[in-house]
Amino acid sequence: MNIDDEDIELFRRAVAGIEPLPSGKRRRAVPAAKPAPRRQPPPETGTEAQPTLSLGDTLRYLRPGSDQRLLKRLQQGRIPPRAELDLHGCTRAQAKPLLDHFLAECLADRIRCALIVHGKGWRSPDFKPVLKSALDQWLRRHPQVTAFCSARPKDGGSGALYVLLGQKK
Repeated sequence: MNIDDEDIELFRRAVAGIEPLPSGKRRRAVPAAKPAPRRQPPPETGTEAQPTLSLGDTLRYLRPGSDQRLLKRLQQGRIPPRAELDLHGCTRAQAKPLLDHFLAECLADRIRCALIVHGKGWRSPDFKPVLKSALDQWLRRHPQVTAFCSARPKDGGSGALYVLLGQKK
């Protein structure tokens, strides 16, 4: 898949009126990691599955037994994120400890909603969203994640997630 000049121009027109988010209220819990050099990743070992998602797929999850209205409010952007983690350029191995630290910090600071930017997977092998697939697995297993869903376009769309944190069940 190649991105040609026409695609680039179309993208520029699509985002021409978009302004960056104000950084005043958001806190960056962990400094963004430097992008790793592009290499073919080693074959996966262990129990975690290979990415099955596509670039534009959206995610949504609600812990069983939780109120559906929570997920709906999260999807509508009605629960504002108070912390942000940017995992752009990280490998799976780099992203997992950053995620664990970030979630622990959010919980300690009683932050209920966070934004996790994982990117869309354009630089991944075969254009598969490796981090998106990994986050889908990791967040579903986290005992204090109540819900998560793909962000609204202004916050990163299918390249980011709103994560709702709660108490252990």
